[in-house]
Amino acid sequence: MRNVEIKARVHDRTKIVNLAQKLVGEEPAELLQHDIFYNSPNGRLKMRSFTVNGVKKSELIWYNRPDQSGPKLSEYNKTELDEATLESLKISLALSMGIKGEVKKSRTLFIYEQTRIHIDTVEGLGDFMELEVVLNENQTVEDGDKTAKHIQKLLEVSDEDLLTVAYMDMLNARK
Repeated sequence: MRNVEIKARVHDRTKIVNLAQKLVGEEPAELLQHDIFYNSPNGRLKMRSFTVNGVKKSELIWYNRPDQSGPKLSEYNKTELDEATLESLKISLALSMGIKGEVKKSRTLFIYEQTRIHIDTVEGLGDFMELEVVLNENQTVEDGDKTAKHIQKLLEVSDEDLLTVAYMDMLNARK
């Protein structure tokens, strides 16, 4: 699967949540997420455990994207995990690959057409906004860029606040 992503620092969480809610016209989903990142020679690999409106879920996610500001293409694959598989796989991955680090966050999630709007509060880092424009097989990266930039403008996020790196990298840089 492919998407185009934008990540930016948020200075006023309440304002951006209100703008997103006005744009979408629906209540958001509230998620608590715990990501464990593993050392990976190809792209990034993380185990995500999360709660969506009180329901626990887990998935293994591989993705690859460049570290650049503004819209960027991300290729990814997700595998849903049941509780028994989660615990066993967590041990196997830690022993075989080593743990790179962990990210804990609360996420307010809006869906606008083909775009996931994330308003995140990341433990140890603060508030951020992510846009994930999910591309269908007929869409180009340029189509996704255009959509992402349009929504960025509607949410009043300035180019100066765009980020190039993942939360995991920001946390590791602080150590």
